[in-house]
Amino acid sequence: MVNDFLRKYQEELISEKIQLKEDLDLLDTKIKEETKFLTVLEESNDSYFKEFTPRNVNAKNNEKAAEVRNNLEDLKIQYDKKNENMKFYESRLVEINALLTNTAVVNKPNSNNEMVEQRPQSSAANDDLITKLNNVKSLILLDPQRAQIELENVISTL
Repeated sequence: MVNDFLRKYQEELISEKIQLKEDLDLLDTKIKEETKFLTVLEESNDSYFKEFTPRNVNAKNNEKAAEVRNNLEDLKIQYDKKNENMKFYESRLVEINALLTNTAVVNKPNSNNEMVEQRPQSSAANDDLITKLNNVKSLILLDPQRAQIELENVISTL
């Protein structure tokens, strides 16, 4: 019962971690885009005849560059917060994995009182198992963490 709770909690954490990873990737992409845009704006502000003109050259570009810098700072702050959350999820998952392995060791029968589990021998059970394993196989490349969860579910049903 505790193992089931821990496994469900682990699944929730993994799904939240996956979502957080996608958010981090999106933020990283935005930061890179904003940085490149800022460099383009700053390069366009470097005018060859800047010293010879009495007025402010590219005033709009300067305003836009300041706006992009502020936006870039906000994105970096968000990235740092999400990165801290990612570390939290990773540490929780390590703790849960340790708990699951420790409780699995405690729940294993002793060699004195060996309990032999009956493996499903019917063809319907085998077909169901093959279907589940094929689903895991299709998930491996697309979502390895989800595939791991599904594989653990299949193993726990055996």
